[in-house]
Amino acid sequence: EARRVELGVRRGIVLDGLRRIGLPVPVEPDGAFYVYFDVSSTGLDAQTFCHRALEEAHVALTPGKDFSTTTARSHVRLSYAASRDELYEGMKRLERLIGTL
Repeated sequence: EARRVELGVRRGIVLDGLRRIGLPVPVEPDGAFYVYFDVSSTGLDAQTFCHRALEEAHVALTPGKDFSTTTARSHVRLSYAASRDELYEGMKRLERLIGTL
């Protein structure tokens, strides 16, 4: 139960961060430890966004092609199984990246 509660807190950190950054989450996760979000507003496809996030912001994401055929080019997946501090830092880094696009 404690782990479930903690993952809920971490999910909140990520969802709040993505909202602040302006990256929509079409379906909020419920029972998972990852979030699938839309990057189409950045002008980049999912593969390019993930590459730039890794290279420029040092944030590892997974492109949607690994999870869906319908949203493969516009969505990416982020795991929130990291620590709270790492998630806060990751959201800051993504926000800086979005600011450069």
